[in-house]
Amino acid sequence: MKKLIFTFLLSSSLFAQEKATDLFNANVSFIGIGIQYEKALSENFTAVGSLDYLGGFKYSYSDFYGSDFEYILTTNIALEGRYYYNFDRRIGKGKNTKNNSGNYIAVKGTYTPDWLTTSNSDNLGVNPQGSITFNYGFKRSFAQNFFYEFYTGLGLSLYQDEHYYYYDTINDSRKSKKEMTTGVALDLGFRVGYNF
Repeated sequence: MKKLIFTFLLSSSLFAQEKATDLFNANVSFIGIGIQYEKALSENFTAVGSLDYLGGFKYSYSDFYGSDFEYILTTNIALEGRYYYNFDRRIGKGKNTKNNSGNYIAVKGTYTPDWLTTSNSDNLGVNPQGSITFNYGFKRSFAQNFFYEFYTGLGLSLYQDEHYYYYDTINDSRKSKKEMTTGVALDLGFRVGYNF
C-alpha cells in the first residue's frame, strides 16, 4: 500500500495536470521569431494573439546572370480561437497538460501588412494580405516552461494584387491598378518557445 501511495504522489508531481491557463511566450519558428499571448476563456477554450516577424528567401541561378540569393522579412499579426479537445483524456491517462499541453482545433485569422519590411533586393516587396484558416494542432510542454507546437490547416486567403495595364512612355512610368484577389491558404507551422 505504501508503494502505491508513493508511486501516485511521484507521478502526480512529475506530470502537472491542469486545464487551459493564461500564457505569455516568446518563440522561434522555421523562418521567424514571435511573441504570443494565450488567454483562457474556459476550461477548454482559449484566445491567442500573436505578433511575428517572418521571412522568406529565394535562390536562383542562370548561366547568364550567375547565382542570386534574396530574402525578405516582414510583420505578421494573428488572432486565433482554440478548443483543446483532449485535456480530460490526457489527465485520465496521467499525461502532462501543463501550459496547455494538448491537441486542439482552431479558427485563425492572420494579417500581413507592409510594416517593418526589410529586404536585400529592390525587386521584393509585400502586398498586404490576410487569411482565415481552420487548423488542427498539438502543443506539448517540456523542461518546465519550454514548449513545442505543430499546426496545419486550410482556409481562404485575401491579398492585394497590383496589375500593370500599360506603360506611359512620355512620363516614363507604368500605370497600375490594385485589386483584392482570393485564393486557398495553407497554414503550416512548427514553433519552439518559452512560457514566462
